[in-house]
Amino acid sequence: MDDVEGVLQKLGLQEIEGYTFQEAMGGGSALTSLYKKNDELIVFKFLICPRNPIELERFKLEYSVLDKNRLNFCNCRGRVPLSESNFLGPEESYPLPKVKYPLTHAFDTLVSYFGYEFESGVLLSKLETSQYNINQKTDLLFRLASALNYFNRTGYSHRDLHPDNILLLDGHLMVNVDRAGKENNPKIKFLDMGNCQRTQLESDWMYRIERDLDEDAVFEDNNRRLLSSFISMPPDFLDKGENIRNYDTWAFGIYAYQLFFNCLPSGVNDLGDVARLRDTREFSQEYKGNLSKLPIGLRLILNHLLSPKGEMRPSSDAVVRLFSWPVQRSEEFIDENFIKRVIHNDGFDPDYDPHEDYY
Repeated sequence: MDDVEGVLQKLGLQEIEGYTFQEAMGGGSALTSLYKKNDELIVFKFLICPRNPIELERFKLEYSVLDKNRLNFCNCRGRVPLSESNFLGPEESYPLPKVKYPLTHAFDTLVSYFGYEFESGVLLSKLETSQYNINQKTDLLFRLASALNYFNRTGYSHRDLHPDNILLLDGHLMVNVDRAGKENNPKIKFLDMGNCQRTQLESDWMYRIERDLDEDAVFEDNNRRLLSSFISMPPDFLDKGENIRNYDTWAFGIYAYQLFFNCLPSGVNDLGDVARLRDTREFSQEYKGNLSKLPIGLRLILNHLLSPKGEMRPSSDAVVRLFSWPVQRSEEFIDENFIKRVIHNDGFDPDYDPHEDYY
């Protein structure tokens, strides 16, 4: 990344309306760099010389989703403050970076860029977890699950979830999910929306946002292409394409397994490996032995997260409820039959009687 500043200087973008380049922050086809004006820090993301029209549309989609989504936009009123929006969690746990500089094109769209608010935190990939015990690891997964559920409420699945795309901020607070009116405050941001996909919900007509780009062309391209890294891609994507369910919870399960055992559940190097997972669920030889080391509740949850069938994987909101059991109600989460009933009831207590609240 040593030449990023030089490239931006040649393009006349070392300074943008008073914001001055500070350092490169990485990126693939799109570069991100930190800029500063007085005491304000902002992250600019650049797409330079897109390789094809779809790459530009994908970049425009990323900006558009950050700018307007189900959580911060309502068709009847337009964009609204978070305090008046559809986001029910604490404002500091809004799951996406906040746009600070609008999408701008230069050199006849050969260069495009936008800016979002810089927030200080640690990437999940840089978090030191080697000394975490099983309870600390479970607490972290509960926090991540809550944040992922907030993210999926935007109306999009991420489809490229890995630790380099997840930013953890300081000061999170997880509450007892049984306490009415309380929402977890995981304080996590999800980065790099370049492969996001709109989720198909029954209430989409209420929130469908018109975007100044060919959104459908991006989604069609997404469903024809494979990520260079197969880790975030569920094996049933090969069959289901755009109709796949619970895409992101597969990636969550992959990270959870890696967190517990410091290895991947299987070696995935090519499409053949992905196909074998789809057809036979052939994980590594150590997979079952590793899972047997976990308490039975975590073992069964993880096994469902890593199901090659999307309809068998729990949804993101169910994952939050499932991980609340070993974190907050571990003494009740020890009987195998009961745990299976909880899992098949989307994490809700299968024995809960709402009428008892009235007595």
